[in-house]
Amino acid sequence: MTAGTAIAPQARPGDAAGGPLPPAPQDALPEPVGAFTYTRFAPWLPPLENGVEPGRHPVVIAGGGPVGMALALGLANHGVRSVILEADDSVCVGSRAACISRRSLEIVERLGALPAFLAKGLAWTGGRSFYQLDEVFRFEMPHDARQKLPPMINLEQYYIEQYLLDEIMRRNAVTPGLIDLRWGTALTGIEEDAAGLALQARNTLGGYALRADYLAACDGGQSFVRKALGLELQGTGYEGRYVIIDIELHSAHPTERRAWFDPPWNPGSTVLMHRQPDDIWRIDYQLRAGQSTEAALQPAAVREFVQRHLDAIGEGHLPWKTVWTSVYRAGAMTLACYRQGRAGRILFAGNAAHAMPIFGVRGLNSGFDDADNLAWKLALAARGVVDAAAGAALLDSYSQERIAAFHINAESAMRSTEFMSPPSRGFDLLREAALSLSGAHRGIANLINPRQTQAVHYADSPLSSQGGRNWTRKLGKALLEG
Repeated sequence: MTAGTAIAPQARPGDAAGGPLPPAPQDALPEPVGAFTYTRFAPWLPPLENGVEPGRHPVVIAGGGPVGMALALGLANHGVRSVILEADDSVCVGSRAACISRRSLEIVERLGALPAFLAKGLAWTGGRSFYQLDEVFRFEMPHDARQKLPPMINLEQYYIEQYLLDEIMRRNAVTPGLIDLRWGTALTGIEEDAAGLALQARNTLGGYALRADYLAACDGGQSFVRKALGLELQGTGYEGRYVIIDIELHSAHPTERRAWFDPPWNPGSTVLMHRQPDDIWRIDYQLRAGQSTEAALQPAAVREFVQRHLDAIGEGHLPWKTVWTSVYRAGAMTLACYRQGRAGRILFAGNAAHAMPIFGVRGLNSGFDDADNLAWKLALAARGVVDAAAGAALLDSYSQERIAAFHINAESAMRSTEFMSPPSRGFDLLREAALSLSGAHRGIANLINPRQTQAVHYADSPLSSQGGRNWTRKLGKALLEG
């Protein structure tokens, strides 16, 4: 182990609905992680008249994380300009969402950022699970030579955001102002009137008002927009907590998902380990009942756990250092509707709309699906290609389809969560029985399957169901005429 004097960035504990809070603001930039170097972007003020930005924006996006940037790029594909208000002044700190599915890579390809994702990301196809010291399950995701994309890549979220930002900069070089990304600027107020939305924004240089036809809330689990409208996520929150630790470790172990249940070096708990680019390894481990979150995140406790884990898997002799820590509590929650406001001009996407357990990697992958679904519908409504009624119906279909997708994803994610982090002694006993029998019984071992994310079919969508076909034909005619 190597232990420097610098303290690794640490996310603040959050809740099941919102996830961990970002690190508290600091004057200094985070240290480089592997080959990645952080950049701080300066805030600025647009031209103002008596504190008001002249004109009106078709779409303002609250939140410049992966979902907000993906939505902006999707809108740009359809010729719609947008403004992104991002409260932070850099891309995110820590690996955060680190597994990108094949479906998400297809979306990223449409956004123009796929080459960078594939060049840096680590492709993987399967993983192994252990009960104590014995391997009891091995899985492989569907993949063959006909597939041009891997089923999954590992890529830290700061790279994800940087590559989307790079594509935004390329688009703006060709069409200046196509995506107006305003760093260090928070959305602070929302009002709706007959003409649209009146918004308030603020940064260190001052506050100002701006107007928009639509507002997309992509501002994450601690969404200001959601709170400002008095909305809450509804669903299931789990008590189980996981500490997340990113370490730099020069290990030759291949890229796969490894899970240890009830390991001797951390009995009664679950430990996960993933390889990421730049020799960064992510370790997630379950806190047992009675363990203090604050104590577990202390640097000495982090060092002791990681060294104990590496010793147990035969890599304790390798030098390593901590680069980021966080804590997580699972939740499967959603808004009742993703289209809000008196005239339905406020749309929710990503963690602002729903919370998904990390097991099965459905968090950011669901957010990319939200952005992909919303972009073309919002573009048609914002451009006026369809009439007001059709535009409203399109945006309603976004909410209906993505809420249906949430429930499909949540069903699998909740089953995985109840196995990975049993919510009661009864679930714990069932898991112990399944694990103890899984070595000899393949059918029982399938209960360990992490049920990775996969594409969702909108079977009951108003755009694809029997009742919606006439409406869809009318939409197609309007698009051809527009």
